[in-house]
Amino acid sequence: MKCKIKKEGIKKILVSRTDNIGDVILTLPLISEIKKHFPQAKIVFLVKSNLKCLLNDYEDIDDFIFIDEIKSNIDLYKKICAENFDLVFCVYPRFKLSLLFFLCGIKYRVGTAYRGYSFLYNIKVREHRKFAEKHEAQYNLNLLNSLMGENSQSIEFKFKISENEKLDLINKLSPKFNLKSNDKFIIIHPGSRQSAIDLPLNTLKEFIRVFLNEFKNYKIFITGSKDDKLQIDFLLKDFEDEIGRNIINVSGLLTLRELMVLIDLSYLFISNSTGPIHIAGALNKKIIGFYPDVSPMNPVRWKPLSKNAKILTPTINPSDMSEIKAEDIVKLTYELLEL
Repeated sequence: MKCKIKKEGIKKILVSRTDNIGDVILTLPLISEIKKHFPQAKIVFLVKSNLKCLLNDYEDIDDFIFIDEIKSNIDLYKKICAENFDLVFCVYPRFKLSLLFFLCGIKYRVGTAYRGYSFLYNIKVREHRKFAEKHEAQYNLNLLNSLMGENSQSIEFKFKISENEKLDLINKLSPKFNLKSNDKFIIIHPGSRQSAIDLPLNTLKEFIRVFLNEFKNYKIFITGSKDDKLQIDFLLKDFEDEIGRNIINVSGLLTLRELMVLIDLSYLFISNSTGPIHIAGALNKKIIGFYPDVSPMNPVRWKPLSKNAKILTPTINPSDMSEIKAEDIVKLTYELLEL
């Protein structure tokens, strides 16, 4: 429905998305569209503080509230009330936050129509995301579409990475890994933090074995967090002679911003469905992604939004990731690296 809202009366807007990296990145096109409709308004993003370094200079975001830096519900209530927001988009609906926005008296509250507490929203979106019939970014945009009575499908990312950031990262990694500015490399990001069904590590191991033999002008960077150590140790077992030369393991060594810079420098990003694949998508990088073909994890909803992304899914049993073979990945690698 179209809400009769006077744009000139909207001075401050809150966008609430307090879950994970990929989800937040796929909310950024919504923020840019909001800024187009309300150019005079200040836009504040309610997110987790681990995303601070990734987003702190993002165009169209005027300020942040980091939910995990606020000590109590009372302090959060006071903070939201003090900001005097005119409009809030509840992109990641949660009862506590929805109630808080209601109690703070935010005039326009946009959220899903299909939660038990949806009465707390006065602008409701009638879509079930669990069916995964659209992309997550489009579901996010539809929060604004239901407010404005439009059908915007504009997907735009505005990350900016400076040459100094690239140089700083190379200087950080060079002493230990002998990285040079003209090195060509791909990235393999094996973990997904159980956000989807992963490709078996043995398949990735076989791909690495073939890649090292057939793409001798490229290095492989392995990325991940400290929590991925067991997975990565298993993945790199049997490649001891290549580690430090052709395989560079930087898992647990990079900030989120540095990971984004490394992805931007790479020639190809290979990953399961997880947050960093959406960083690569937002940077329009060449990508090979592995996805189950089941709701709500399927690529229809969660594929990376790069024009250069290739997605592999099982062909018979939609949840059996072992159906994806190393030779499938090698074939796509040839296609993408030869573009």
